[in-house]
Amino acid sequence: MKKATARRSVAATMCALSLAAVAVGACTPEKPDLTGPPPTTIPIRRLTNAEYVATVGDLFPGYTMPDIVFVPDPKVLGFVNLSSSQTGSLVRMEQYESTALAISQAVTADPTTLTGCDAAAQGEAACVGPFLSDFGKRAYRRPLTTTEQDNLLALLARDEGSLTYPTRLGMVVQAMLLSPKFLFRPEVGDRSKQAPQGVPLTSWEIATRLSYFLTGTMPDAELAGAADSGALRTQDEVMKQARRLLTSDRAQTQLVKFHTMWLGTDTVSALAKNMNAFPGFHPLLAYYMAKETDQFLRKTLFEEGGTFASLMLSDHTYLNATMAQFYGVAGPDNDDEWLPTPLNTTQRVGLLTQASLLATMAKEDRTDPVRRGKFVLNQILCRTVQPPPPSIVAMFQPLDLSKTAREQFTQHRTNEVCASCHNTIDPLGLPFEHYDGIGQWRDNDRGMDIDATGTIESKDGTEHPFDGVPAMARMLADMPDARACYAEEWLRFSQGKLSAEDDAGFIAYQDWLMTRFTRNTRIVDLVTTIVGSDAFRYLAPADGAP
Repeated sequence: MKKATARRSVAATMCALSLAAVAVGACTPEKPDLTGPPPTTIPIRRLTNAEYVATVGDLFPGYTMPDIVFVPDPKVLGFVNLSSSQTGSLVRMEQYESTALAISQAVTADPTTLTGCDAAAQGEAACVGPFLSDFGKRAYRRPLTTTEQDNLLALLARDEGSLTYPTRLGMVVQAMLLSPKFLFRPEVGDRSKQAPQGVPLTSWEIATRLSYFLTGTMPDAELAGAADSGALRTQDEVMKQARRLLTSDRAQTQLVKFHTMWLGTDTVSALAKNMNAFPGFHPLLAYYMAKETDQFLRKTLFEEGGTFASLMLSDHTYLNATMAQFYGVAGPDNDDEWLPTPLNTTQRVGLLTQASLLATMAKEDRTDPVRRGKFVLNQILCRTVQPPPPSIVAMFQPLDLSKTAREQFTQHRTNEVCASCHNTIDPLGLPFEHYDGIGQWRDNDRGMDIDATGTIESKDGTEHPFDGVPAMARMLADMPDARACYAEEWLRFSQGKLSAEDDAGFIAYQDWLMTRFTRNTRIVDLVTTIVGSDAFRYLAPADGAP
């Protein structure tokens, strides 16, 4: 039994004993267990490129930002916000420096507009002091300390005789945009209020963690106000703010972004295919594929009470004329409308049969059963596959176009070197063969029959046979293993942390979350449960400053 659950069980027993001894109502029954196990260590996180762009846009509303170009954020398991991948480099720091300079010059060209104060009439310090208090709180996601404010004002006064006021104010803004307090999200917590669950995050730290998790940017005005008032120290207020944010366009975009990173379809718009193999593929079609998935996720999650089961099994999607023709179903008569469209459920259901995923998980000129099988293993079941040994390259043979993919892959399962992995990968990848390299349905493979049967092995070693991807999706929708993997992806995304397989704290957190995540739990409720947990609102005792 987990410690948190044990504590609450004791409390419930004591309450029951008290009720037996005194009048009914003398003891208030305990609240449902919403808080879960204690937090685990969370590394410090840097703003991702997208978070940086969104944040500076919010810091300077109404200004046209210069072009912001950084080296790409590395992806780990599809995500770019995992701290373990956020390594620094000289190139990135040079880009931060040049970007901060360009932004500061753009916004301080007219200091009166930026600060809302005429320094010529009221004096520089009188104008910049209040500006720093407000801007600093938003840039650092907490109030400035007296020392920080004094140091910034001292920087403003430096070289006053040789540099203009706009130049010196620009230096102050640039310094703040280059500060680790802006570029990173440090969390120290309030150690004066250490509790059995751990060290509570400050209200501003909770606001920052909540905002970047749900909206990908700095806290908005209402969330910042709640942080300022200290209201975010209560679980109820944190969950109230989460529910409010989840109704915003930014949160909807963020939840869609989570799913496209998880699925690996976030780059489908830039997909290229061999034109000889797929003459009907073009960049606009790739864009429409991405738009279909975006529309489906938005509607399913926020208008249809989307659940894990509906993500896997939805009998409809959202199509325009081009995508309806691509799927071979009746749809809108133009490409500007995206309407709910019933699917032929013998061919397609849910996310696994959408063109964006199928085209991404394929080669430029043909299907890729290995990649599609690894996708199911890694992203849907959270199971790892060891990389092939170097000797495997020498065993590759030219394609035999007189055989189906299943027939060609027979060597994978008959060769001892290959079989250890491919006995697991192939039964999940080959059932996708009815979908060609751009995700279009095909009844046969160059005139040859397609065998779309496969098996999924559960954790206890039991093999579950199926025929076709729709049948696979129905099986996955009911598998606790798949649902637990989906929950694990959300925890990984919320914490920005790549957990080890033997991380007991992370496993306890996932196990607790799974008791609240059924087949038909709404995804937005799953997210709200995460932000209400102790692991989200507290630091482990070893985290932060001593």
